[in-house]
Amino acid sequence: MNRLFTFIALAAIALVSCESKEVQGGGSNINPNQKIKLTSASVMSFGTEGGEGTITYTFEDVTAEAASRAASAIAEAATAVDWINNLTSNEDHTVTFTVAPNSDSDDRSATIKVSYGESSFMVMVEQEGLEQADVNFSAKHLNGTYWGKFPTTKGFNYLIILGDQRSIHYLEKASGATEYRFNIYSNVSSAFNTTHRVPVGTYRIDHTSSGNPGTIDAHKDQSYYLSATDDDLPYQDATLVVTEDSIIANITFFDGETHRVEYYGTNEYEDYINGTYADIYPVSQYTEDITFDVKNGRINLYYRGDHLGTGCDVWMAEMVAQTNPYNGEYLIFDLLIPKGLGGTSNLDSIVGNYKLHDENTTSYEYTIPVGRLRDDCLQMHAWYLWCIQSQVDMSQAAPMTSGTVDVTKNAEQNYTFTIDSTDDNGNRIIGTFQGTLLNVYDQCYE
Repeated sequence: MNRLFTFIALAAIALVSCESKEVQGGGSNINPNQKIKLTSASVMSFGTEGGEGTITYTFEDVTAEAASRAASAIAEAATAVDWINNLTSNEDHTVTFTVAPNSDSDDRSATIKVSYGESSFMVMVEQEGLEQADVNFSAKHLNGTYWGKFPTTKGFNYLIILGDQRSIHYLEKASGATEYRFNIYSNVSSAFNTTHRVPVGTYRIDHTSSGNPGTIDAHKDQSYYLSATDDDLPYQDATLVVTEDSIIANITFFDGETHRVEYYGTNEYEDYINGTYADIYPVSQYTEDITFDVKNGRINLYYRGDHLGTGCDVWMAEMVAQTNPYNGEYLIFDLLIPKGLGGTSNLDSIVGNYKLHDENTTSYEYTIPVGRLRDDCLQMHAWYLWCIQSQVDMSQAAPMTSGTVDVTKNAEQNYTFTIDSTDDNGNRIIGTFQGTLLNVYDQCYE
């Protein structure tokens, strides 16, 4: 592990944060203890002629006292397309609807959301077009990686891989495997989840690479088809519909060929699908406590809004003992502050007492996510590092996994960070870093 990683300016790379056509049923008398559960198929298929459909549901975890209320409860149903008609939520715990005939050559699909209070599920409705796909592919494996939210995007980024073999890694596929890859953006964060799921919803191709929720990045190295012979082809058009237990993709390539990809199973997927440097534990190579006392250092601040999806704004603080080039102690923290304290117009909003947290936290205000490595070896959230000629020496690096960080103001644009923490090898990381702001960047694009 005594290796050098090229220093990556964290200013450039960051892991970060439909109108319904018809709604019927429901009401203001919602019992929050009652959760609806789908009991019919999550994917319903129709021919070009259309037809009638019925969704059934029940209530789970209902106490004996609430059973009578559950029997008469009615959920709400909504869709965003006009070819699903007569959407009705009924007293017998069913939702009925009509699918209009499809006179277009292309298949089409949409979702119906059924909800009761904050509990909901999605059902995908798909209908054949006059022309059928040239290739029908049944995916056996779902893999992927959660990238999070970048400063230039409004959505949270997931790489989804559907294939006939288990993926080796997001950079590599198994020999002879066929894969369909989709780089999608959602308004749902998975930043602190130990288990990642593909967010339920409909995603459509986006050739502008906007990073908006509900889009598939069409750039060739982001979303593409990998054949068994390792040919790669980008998508001209694609729609990905995700339910709790299925993923259906309809794809058109630039030569006009069409593919339909179907996957049935949980939308939970493996992350870090092959052993990488990020999987090594502990990452810290220290065998004793770390102490430091930096004076007259330099601080860069990056304001990124709610890019972790916690409801709090984030200041990323990058601190180095010496600049031009970077040398000596180098610390990074993602400081989560309450919304409304201001961005670059209120630099003192970083002042506060912070606690490092894991995914089990109940409140994110004045917390710092524990340090970890992304699977491309980018250091994230909370780290004690050492720079040599603007390179990070991973043999002198340690993620901070518990403890506190107190930020105080000394003078105008001059602050002290007091750290009392531990690394993932059980060593104490204790010290102070006093420094002056070198640069302040506004990377909030929300």
